[in-house]
Amino acid sequence: MPRRAHKKSRNGCLECKRRHIKCNENRPICSNCTVSERVCEYGINVFKITRPVDTPSCSATSASLSPATNLPSGRSSLSPNPGTPQDAPVNMLHMEFFYHLYTETFPELDRKKFADHFLSIMPQLLKAPYVVNELLAFSALHLSTKHPERQEYYRTHAAQLQTHALAIFKETDLEVNQETCVPLFFFSAILGLHTLCDVLVYRDNDFEQFVDKFVHCFRLHRGVRAICAKAWDMLHQSVLEPLITDGSSLYQFDGRLGAGCEKLLHLVQAAKLGATLTDIYKQAIEHLQTSTNALMAAGSLAGSIHGSTGWPVLVSPEYIDLLLQRRPEALVILAHYAILLHSCRDSWMFGDGGRFLIESIRDFLGPDWTEWLEWPLKALDSPAEPLLQVFG
Repeated sequence: MPRRAHKKSRNGCLECKRRHIKCNENRPICSNCTVSERVCEYGINVFKITRPVDTPSCSATSASLSPATNLPSGRSSLSPNPGTPQDAPVNMLHMEFFYHLYTETFPELDRKKFADHFLSIMPQLLKAPYVVNELLAFSALHLSTKHPERQEYYRTHAAQLQTHALAIFKETDLEVNQETCVPLFFFSAILGLHTLCDVLVYRDNDFEQFVDKFVHCFRLHRGVRAICAKAWDMLHQSVLEPLITDGSSLYQFDGRLGAGCEKLLHLVQAAKLGATLTDIYKQAIEHLQTSTNALMAAGSLAGSIHGSTGWPVLVSPEYIDLLLQRRPEALVILAHYAILLHSCRDSWMFGDGGRFLIESIRDFLGPDWTEWLEWPLKALDSPAEPLLQVFG
């Protein structure tokens, strides 16, 4: 009797194909990988890209920097879960991420405000699948820091959800208008925080590679500023108006520099680097002062991300280029920014990233730059708030 033809599934995950077992094609994790706790990934060119729908899903792809918006974008054959919404199984892992996002991740960003604002804008965010995927990714990253025993598991899901968010973002190709400005702003802001945390907490010990990744992170933060510039008036007419107004009031430079920034500017000017370089560094130092003031004005250091996340958004592209070149003066300014990170070392987003930056820059530059690094080195042995009060 002739053997009955068997219709092969070509849409199974890569792990099931490697193990030569039947995959039920559930996303983001099939049943086999769920049971065996393996990394579940789906290959590209499996499904045709379709217009995003309101039901988020995730897969893996690659990302690159988009020159138009300074936000990354990805290209992948991603699509929503196969089948109609009523046929798709409920993804309890996503529910876990969403619950954790609201109850722990957002409250730890800013205990006073963030969670309440999130509730007010949730209806708009749920209409933007790229935002939903990035929010779930950010929550998964937070969980990876809270549960070391499942760190890789959560980090893998964070990466899959983020890359899917980027793919949807690129495919959607949105214009900045009154309807889209809130999701776009929120997406770029959370994407910037996600990347900063990933660079600082999950770093390797290669300082050269760390600087490259940090520069990439700075360029992503520039996307926040680009969107703000295009949508500033619209955001002031949106549900984010209280959050935007509060944030703006914190980042006001009154022309005065604290002792640390004043000494740093004096050293830059005395080095006679030329008018162009001196002006670039002067602006970066003034933005550093503004960020320090914002951190101090926000109150409890452990309860706010102001200042420590503001400076990467404010610095100029020219300064970022100098940092990429490993210019000593640019690295010294970065070490002074690390004081803000070190002051928030109890935050899950930063950990000991500030200390790592200061010590790595000290070792990279050598003893000739000890005077320039006086304040950052003091920060390693001083309580956070007294040092910032003098530094500010």
